[in-house]
Order: sequence, then structure tokens, then C-alpha cells
Amino acid sequence: MSAPGGNTGAELLIVPPLTDFTTSVVPPQTAELLDLSAHFVRRIADPARLEEAAARLDTQTAGREEALHALFATAAAAVLRRPGPGIYDRARLRATGMALRLVGESDPALTLSLDDLELRDGTTESGAAVVAAAARTGLFAPEIELARQRAGGSQDVQIMVDTDQQLPVAIALVQALGAHRTILCGRFAAQHQQALGLLQATREVRINDGRPSRIVRTEWAGRPHHAVHWATDPLEATPDRPWAGWLDATDTTAVPAAAWRTCTGLTLTVARLDSWETATGVYGRLADLSVVWDRLRADVPVAVELLVGAPGADTKTLRAAINRIVGRTPDAGPARPRPVLAGLRPFRLPRDGGPTWNAVPVRAEARPDHDLARWAEFTAPGTLTPQGRLDTIHALLAELARSTDFFPGRMAGALTTMAPLETAEQLPVEQPVWDPSAQVVATEQADPDGRGPGTFVAHLRTGAAFRLHPRLAPVVSALADGKGEQIKRLPAATRTKLLGQLARAGALRRNDT
Repeated sequence: MSAPGGNTGAELLIVPPLTDFTTSVVPPQTAELLDLSAHFVRRIADPARLEEAAARLDTQTAGREEALHALFATAAAAVLRRPGPGIYDRARLRATGMALRLVGESDPALTLSLDDLELRDGTTESGAAVVAAAARTGLFAPEIELARQRAGGSQDVQIMVDTDQQLPVAIALVQALGAHRTILCGRFAAQHQQALGLLQATREVRINDGRPSRIVRTEWAGRPHHAVHWATDPLEATPDRPWAGWLDATDTTAVPAAAWRTCTGLTLTVARLDSWETATGVYGRLADLSVVWDRLRADVPVAVELLVGAPGADTKTLRAAINRIVGRTPDAGPARPRPVLAGLRPFRLPRDGGPTWNAVPVRAEARPDHDLARWAEFTAPGTLTPQGRLDTIHALLAELARSTDFFPGRMAGALTTMAPLETAEQLPVEQPVWDPSAQVVATEQADPDGRGPGTFVAHLRTGAAFRLHPRLAPVVSALADGKGEQIKRLPAATRTKLLGQLARAGALRRNDT
């Protein structure tokens, strides 16, 4: 059953795991916040936990996959243990993402990544599959127990469900706390009120359209004296407060002109980009992004997430868009602010789209068993197939990953920590800059590459690891720690070869970035 939106008087607002942990929810004045998402990330991304996992995997009987997991668990722990300022960066996001992936490896119901969740059986677009996964997963038991303790035995509780990734644990929370005293709020809950009201697990809950706002956590915002509000809807972008956001290209037309002056960072999702003046959003509507660039301050970081496989968009169109974003075409846009490529993602047709998309006829294929559907499979002329979209993305990622600092995930912190990253085949010996996402790590017994235990550079950004010669391992380890004296003492030919190898692997970047 549903309740009208607004404040319900509930005393406890629970944020389930698997939402953007680089932001924090601003609760109503009458509510106390229980941020289980932050609790879950702290627990799973605990360096000691990762080191223990690596030690369990680092055995003589470990297979290649287990050995690689040991390497990357150690690398993630090293990133998360870094001291001092500047540790809230993309390397930290990647290390957290690795921790989430590793913990999901052994779960019977779910697999995790930094910004996503998948069911091992079914999809989050199926209520029955979500309920089954909620019953089988063991990933969130400590968080559910904490909610039980904090909620007491009688008070109403609100559970904020903004995304489908939160749904399995939200349902587990409903079952643990009691549907009769639970109120679901948040964007996803509001959009799927009817379907959630039909599920046995959530039939008795109340649902309102309350959508508490978010701010970027201070450690991720880089603005210790100013709260930066996080906008994923154009109505959340206002001129009276600093804000950063992730919006669809078409949403920019609904942002008040004065609000662009208070914007501190912006990522735009674009489905097709023939020019900055004719960017197409996910619903097939056009937006003039050159107007946005003109209104933003020069120092505002701007990124574009490009969707692959929109109706009528082939690989030639896609490559032209990528070249435009990275600045290899004459109309690549203004010098300030300079958009960068945030990432590539498969295009998915919104379930409530029309019969055409940007004048391209589309044929949507509904799935009756998807009662929580957000997208529709479709066919359209001149369009990549679903497998073609994935193959194209994998090929482009392999081509661009070394030279492009893609966002680790769809997180506020990926934008607010945005800094250019360039690699080079030849780098100055004096001060080469080490990418903190790359770590020098070793196995004692496990064999990651068929040549026995050893020391490796494990790169959390590219997902690759390569072996170091025993004589060069201390040199590279010192270089990773910011000490370049040892590498200067190498013979010139050896030094050049080693720097080239590290640069090609993406472990080194230009020292002017």
C-alpha cells in the first residue's frame, strides 16, 4: 500500500548498501540516519580483511585465478593503507571496487562491482528473482543485524531505495524488521510503487515519493568548508548552493541558467554525439551542450559518459564521438572547460520510450516476467546488436585503457577527483609519476603466470599484472614509493627499456599531470 509523499515522522532512515558511498544522505530533521552503505564498504574494504584473503589464496595449490586474486587483493590493501593527504582518489575507488568483486566471488546469489550488482540467477528487473536472491545472499548479515539493533521493536523505519542494486538487501531488511512498520522511499521505490506493492515480500510496506537529497562527502568533495550537493536530477541543481552532478544530456535543458554558476563538476551521459550542438540523450532528444560549456566556469571538471549502441548509431558514429570528446577533431569544443571521456556503457532503451528514437524507428520487446523493468530490448535499423555493443566496448576499452583514465564507476567521487592522466613511452628520468592504482606486490607460493611465485606490478586501473625481474623489483618498488634515485643508477639502455615497459603498462604517467 502507498502513503503520500513527504515526511512520515519515521525516526530512523536506513540507507541500504550498494549506493554511492562517496555521497551521504541528508535526512529529514525528524529522522536519524543509519548509513548501512558506508558501514558495508568500511567492512568489506578493510585492508586487514583483504590481506587475510590474500594470505588464504597465496598457496602452492592455488590455481592461476586464485593467484591473481591474491595479487590484486594485496594491491587493493596497499592502496587503502596509504597514509597522508590525497588518499581519497580514483585509486581508492578502484581498490574498493576490487574488494567488492572479491567478496562477491563466493556468494551464492550476488556478484558485486564498485557501482553494480548482478544476480547469479535472474535479473533485478524480476521481483521474484530479487526476492530469491535476498533470501540466499549472506553478504549483508552484519548490516542487517545492526539495523535490527538500531530500529528497536516498535518504531517505524524508512528504507531509502534509490537504485535496483539496493533492492535485494532492502527486501532482506524489510523481512528482518517487519513489513508492517517499514516505509520505502527513494527514487527506485517511487518509480516502482505498483510492482513493489504486488510482491509478497513488500506487499505490506508503505511507499512514499520522498527522495532525500545527497551531498558529496567532505573527503571526496575537495571543498572542506562548503557542502557540495549531488544532483542526479535537474531539479536538484539550484543556484543557491554549490552542486556537482551526473545528468543525462537532455537534462541540461531543465537546469536553471543561474545554477551553472554554482556547479563544481559535471558528468553527462550522451547516447549520440554528432557535435556539441547536437548531443542526444537516452530518450532520443537533442541538447546543445555548447551552451552548457559557455555557462560553466573555466575550472569546472566536465566528463562525458558515452553510450554504445543507440538506435541508428554504428561504430563509425561511435568512433567519431570518441574522437570529438578526446579532442582529435576540429570541433572538439571549447578549451575551457575541457570535457574528458568518463567511460563507455551499453545503450539501453528506456521502457517508457516511444516508437521512434531520434527519428529512428525502434521495435521494443517487452518481457512480461520483468515486473520491475527499467529497460526494453529493442531492434532498430543500422544499430549494433546487444552482443555487438558488448564486443565493441571490450575492444575500445582494451584500446583506450592505457591512455585514458576512465571513471572507476558511476560515483560522485570519480568526478570530484578528476585529474588528467596521460601515459608516455618515454618519460623524464628525473621525476616520473607513478599511477597509485598500480602497486608492486608479491606472492610467496602462488603462481600467477606459470613461472612460479614472484614480484609483480598489479594495476587496478587496467586489471593487468606483469612480472618484474628479481634484480629490478627493488628499483620499481622504490619508484612506486616516489624514490627515483635507484632507477637513475641503472644503465641507460636498461633504464629506457624499464621505463618504456612501465609506461606501456600504464603504471607511469607524464610528470606534468
